[in-house]
Amino acid sequence: MLRCTLVVGLCLIALAGWGQEFRATITGRVTDPQNAIVPGVRITAVQTETGAKSDTVSDSQGQYTIPFLPPGMYTISAEAPGFKRYEREKFNVSSGERIGLDIKLELGQTSETVNVTAEAPLLETATASTGQVISSRQVANMPMNGRTPLVLAQMATGVNVTADPKFARPFDNSGPSGMSMGGAPAQSNELLVDGSPDTTGNLRVAYNPPVDAVDEIRVHAFEADAAYGHTGGGTVNVVLKGGSNDLHGTAYEFNQTSALAATPFFTNKAGLTKPVTRYNQWGVNSGGPILIPKVFNGRNRVFWFFAYEGIKDSFPEPITTTVPTVAERNGDFSALLRLGANYRIYDPNTGVLSGSKVVRTAFTNNIIPANRLNPIAKAYLQFYPLANQAGGPDGRNNYLANSVRSDTFDSELGRLDFNLGDKNKLFWNFRHNDRVENRGNLFNNIATGNFLGRANWGTLADDVYTLNATTVMNVRLNWTRFIESDVRPSNGFNATSLGLPSYIAAQSPQLVLPKIDFATCGDHNNFECLGDSGGDRTPFDIFQIFADVVKIAGKHSVKFGADLRLERESSISYGNSEGLYQFRTDWTKADTSATSAPLGQDFAAFMLGLPSNGGGFDLNSYRTGQEKYYALFIQDDWRARPNLTLNLGLRFEQDLPITERYNRATNGFDTTDPNPISAAALAAYAADYAKIPSSYPIPPGQFRTPGGLLFTSPGNRDVYQTRSHYFSPRFGFSWSPTALHGKTVLRGGTGIFLVPLGVQSLSGTSYVNQTGFSQSTSVVSTLNSYLTPHATLTNPFTDGILQPTGSSLGLATYLGRTFDFMNPYPLNPYSLRWEFGLQHQLGKSMVFEAAYIGNHAVHLPVDKTNINYTPAQYLSKLPYRDQPTIDYLSAVVANPFLNLLPGTSLNGSTVARSQLLKPFPEFGDPINMRQDSAGESYYHSLDVRFEKRYSQGLVFWTNYTFSKLIEKRTRLNDSDIYLLKRISPDDRPQRVVVSGSYELPFGRGKRFSFNNSGLWNRVAGGWVVNGIYNWEIGGPVGDWGNVIYYGGDLHFNPRGVDGAFDITRFNTISSQQLSSNIRTFPNRFGNLRVDSTNNLDASVLKNTAITERTKLELRFEVFNALNHAVFSGPDLSATSSTFGKITNQNNLSRVVQMGARFVW
Repeated sequence: MLRCTLVVGLCLIALAGWGQEFRATITGRVTDPQNAIVPGVRITAVQTETGAKSDTVSDSQGQYTIPFLPPGMYTISAEAPGFKRYEREKFNVSSGERIGLDIKLELGQTSETVNVTAEAPLLETATASTGQVISSRQVANMPMNGRTPLVLAQMATGVNVTADPKFARPFDNSGPSGMSMGGAPAQSNELLVDGSPDTTGNLRVAYNPPVDAVDEIRVHAFEADAAYGHTGGGTVNVVLKGGSNDLHGTAYEFNQTSALAATPFFTNKAGLTKPVTRYNQWGVNSGGPILIPKVFNGRNRVFWFFAYEGIKDSFPEPITTTVPTVAERNGDFSALLRLGANYRIYDPNTGVLSGSKVVRTAFTNNIIPANRLNPIAKAYLQFYPLANQAGGPDGRNNYLANSVRSDTFDSELGRLDFNLGDKNKLFWNFRHNDRVENRGNLFNNIATGNFLGRANWGTLADDVYTLNATTVMNVRLNWTRFIESDVRPSNGFNATSLGLPSYIAAQSPQLVLPKIDFATCGDHNNFECLGDSGGDRTPFDIFQIFADVVKIAGKHSVKFGADLRLERESSISYGNSEGLYQFRTDWTKADTSATSAPLGQDFAAFMLGLPSNGGGFDLNSYRTGQEKYYALFIQDDWRARPNLTLNLGLRFEQDLPITERYNRATNGFDTTDPNPISAAALAAYAADYAKIPSSYPIPPGQFRTPGGLLFTSPGNRDVYQTRSHYFSPRFGFSWSPTALHGKTVLRGGTGIFLVPLGVQSLSGTSYVNQTGFSQSTSVVSTLNSYLTPHATLTNPFTDGILQPTGSSLGLATYLGRTFDFMNPYPLNPYSLRWEFGLQHQLGKSMVFEAAYIGNHAVHLPVDKTNINYTPAQYLSKLPYRDQPTIDYLSAVVANPFLNLLPGTSLNGSTVARSQLLKPFPEFGDPINMRQDSAGESYYHSLDVRFEKRYSQGLVFWTNYTFSKLIEKRTRLNDSDIYLLKRISPDDRPQRVVVSGSYELPFGRGKRFSFNNSGLWNRVAGGWVVNGIYNWEIGGPVGDWGNVIYYGGDLHFNPRGVDGAFDITRFNTISSQQLSSNIRTFPNRFGNLRVDSTNNLDASVLKNTAITERTKLELRFEVFNALNHAVFSGPDLSATSSTFGKITNQNNLSRVVQMGARFVW
C-alpha cells in the first residue's frame, strides 16, 4: 500500500513523460575579473521575437541555469551591485541544446553596460548526447521533394535511410519514418512534435507539419539523459513556429509536371509513353500578436499562429505483371508446351491413386476443352486487359501497367502562446490532416487498387512555471489520433452477378469483388490477382500526461518526473468478406508430390474452377486494445569542474500488458493439455495403425494431440504477461581540456534504452488476436488429397459458412486450421548503447565532430515462430531433391480426424502422412507465435560530421557514417534451435551526405552591391543556391529461398537490369527444386547488395524585396538532378523466367519543381 501511495504521489506532484524537451537550457558560472565566483547575480534571457523573459539568480557557487527556452534569438543580461551590467545580444539558442555560457562581470556601476558581441558557442560542453540541429534557415531553403521536414532529419549524422524515397511527402507516414538511427531497427525511433509523441501504433509519423511552420529539427542518435526513453532508436524533435510581436507569414504554391520530368526507366525501356503526372502543393501560414484595437494589446503577452497546406498529386507507378494471353483465356496453353514438358497441364478428372499418390494424365496439346471451362472464371476474364508487351518466353511479365497514384490532402495547424508574466508561459496547439489516396489500380477497373485514407488529429497544452529562482516545473498534456482506412473500388459489388452462390453475399459484412489469388501474384511474378478483401478502418490514440521539475542546487541541475501514457487501438478489418479463392497447381500437376510448372498450371486450375484448399470467408470481430506505460526518472547534470560535466540518470519503467475492452482475445496456446478430441482421435489412429502398421510413421503410444488456444476473461484480461518493471541507468560525460583552450570537447556515455511493446508490432500487426471471436470458413476443395473435388468455384463452401464461437469451445477452437497467437510471456526489447567522441571548433563558425557508437539490442522480436512443423528427423538432409522423402511425407493414409474437424481440409477420409508427425496434428501448419523475444542485434559505427554554421551567406554540413549491423532474428528452418546470424536488412555500410546553402554575394548588403542600384539589386541580388547530395550503399539482397547453388562467383551487378548475376550457378529446373528438406543455403549475403543511392537534389532561389517587410521568392528545384535510377533487387525465384532480372525502379526519375513564396 505504501508503495502504491508513493507512486501515485509522485505522479500527482510531477505528472511527467520522459521530458523529451524540445527547448534549450543555458547554464554556466558567473565570475569576477579575478575568476572568483559571484553569487546573487540576476541573469535574464529575453527572446527577441516575443519579449518573453526568463530569469534566475546565481547561487552561492556562482552557478546558474535557465531551462525551457524556446529556440530563437535572445538577449542575455546579468546584473549585480558593484558590477557593470553584462549584455549579450543576438544570442542564438537552438532546440534541445544545453549551452554552457560562463559570464565574467566587470567592476563598475550597474548603470554602465558591457556589450558582448561574441557568437553563440558552437560546442555543446554540458551534455554527452550526440545529435545535430537543422536550423530554420536550412529548413526554409533546402530542396525537399514533397517539402516534408523529416526528410531533412534523414540527412543527419548517425541515420541510415531504409525507406522508399518516392514516398516522403507530407501525407506519407512510412517513408519519412523509414530510418535506422544508432543501430536500432528502422521505424523504431521516437518522433516528436514540440516534445510530444507524434506516432502511429507502429511508430510511423502521424503528423507531418508544413515546412513553413517548422522552426528547427533536432536529431539525436544517442541520448545520455534519462529523461529520454520509450525508444530503442534515436529521437527526432520537430519544433514548430509560434507567433511573435511582428506579423509574419508566407503564402506559397509549388508545382511539378510530367512535361519537365524524366521518363521512368522501365517505361522508357519498354518504349512506352511517359505517363502524365502532376503535383500541386500550396499553403499559407501567418502569426503575430493578438490585437483588438482599443480593447486588448497582446504584444509581449499573447500570440497566434496558423498554417494551412493542401496537396493534389498524381504520379506514375509503372508495374510489370502478367495477364493471360488470348489463347489462355480460352483454355489453350499449347504455347507453353513448346517450352518444355515441365509446362504440361494435367487433367484433374483423370486422377487415380497410385500407391499413396494421386497421378494424372495430361490434357491433349495442353488445351482444356471448352465445355470444361468454368463460367465464373470466364466472367472474371472481363477484368483482365490484353497484353501490351512481349514478356518472357512463357508470357510472364507481358503487361506493363502504367498505373498512377493520386492523392488529395489537407493540413491545418493552429497555435496560441501566452506569456503570463515572468514566471508562467503557456502554449496550446491543434493539428489535423486528412489524406485520400487512389492507388494500385493496374487495370483501370474495380478488380485492382484501393482507396487509402489517413487522418490525424492532435492537440497539445504545455505550461512552464517558475516556482523560484532554482525550481522550474513543466506540465504537458498531449493527445494524438491517427486513423487509417482501406476502401475498395469494388465496394458494394454483389458477386452473385458473376455466378457465385447467393448465400455468400447474403452473409457478407462488406460486399466487394471476391479475390482470385495466384501464388506470388502480390509480387507481380505471376498472373495478377483480381478482387480484394473488404477493407478496414483502424483508429489509434495516444494520451499523454507529461511534466518534469528542474531543481538547481549548486553545481547540480537535477530533473525528476514521471510519465503516464495510454495507447489505444480500435479496429475493424472485414477480411475476405466475399471470399478468397486460391488457385495453385494441386489439381493440374502430374501427381501430388510433383514439382509445379513455372507458369500456367495455377491459371488452368482457375479456368477449371478448382481452387486449392485454403482461402476462405471471414466474419471478423471489432477489437479495442489498449496498453499503459509509465516511467519515473531522475537526471543529475553535474558540473563537477568548470570544464567537466557529468550526466547521471536513472529510469524506472513499467509496460503494462494489453487488454481488449470486451475480453475478445486469446492470451496464449496451451501446449500440454490434451485437446477435447484427443480420445476419439487416438482411438481412430490405433485402429488404423492395427490394419496397416507400415503406413504410419509412429506407433499409437507416441501419437499425441495436445494443445489449444487460451482466452482472456473478466478475471484474466491481459493478452500477455510482462515483467513488473525495468531499471534503465544512464551515464555521460563532457570534458573540455583546458590545454585546448575550450576549442575541443570530449564526450562519452552509455545507457540502457527500453522499448515498450505497444499495441502493434513495427509491421503494423495488432497484438490482440481474436481467433474464435473472428471466424474464417476455409475453402475445402478436397477431402482426399486432390483425388476428387469437394468444393469448386461454383459452390466454394459446400458445408456452409461457420459462425464465430468466441471462447465457448475452449481448446477445441479453430481445430484443423492455422492461426497466430501472441507469446504469453514476451520480454520488452532493450538496447545497451554506448558512444565516445570529440567535437572541435574550427575558426569562428565551423565544427568537426567524430564519434563511435555501439549498440547491443536484446529481446528483439523474431520473425514468426512456427510451433507446428514437421520434425527435422523426418526431413531430407541431401543437397538435391529427395523424391523418396517427399513421396513418403506427402503420401496419404487413413485419417484419424475423420469427421472430427468439420469445415476443414483435415476432415476427409485421408490425410498426408506428414500431418500426423506434427506436434499438434489436429491443427494446421503453421501455428505462429508472435513476439518471440529471442532476437538480438549488434551495431558499431563511426560517425563523422563537419558543419559550417551560417556566416557570410554560407551554411553547409557533411556527414559520413561507416557502420555494420548484424542481427539474429530469424530461423532457416522452423525446427532450428538457434537463430540465424546474418546481416540486417537495415544495414547500410557507408553513407555520405553533403548539404549546403549559399547566398550569392550580389545585391544590397552584399559584397558586390552595385552602388545600391535599385535595378541591379533586383536583377542580381537575392540569389541563393542550395543542394543535398546523398550516397548510400544499398541494403542486402532479400531472401533467396531454398535454392540449389552449384558454387562459384555470381558476378553480381546490382545495376544489371537484364541479369544481375550468373543464373547458371543455380538449378532452375522446376522438377528438381528442393522440398521437404533441411535448408542450409543462407537467405542473405552481406556482400550482395541492391543498388546504391546516388542522389542530388538542387535548387535556385530568387528573393526580390517588394517593400521593407515583404518579399517574393521564386524557386526552381530539381530532385534526382542526375536522373540516376536506383533499382530494386533482382527476382530471386529460381524457377521464374525473370530469375536474376531487375524489373522495378526504387526511386523517382528526375523531377522539376517550380514554386513561389510570398513572405511578410
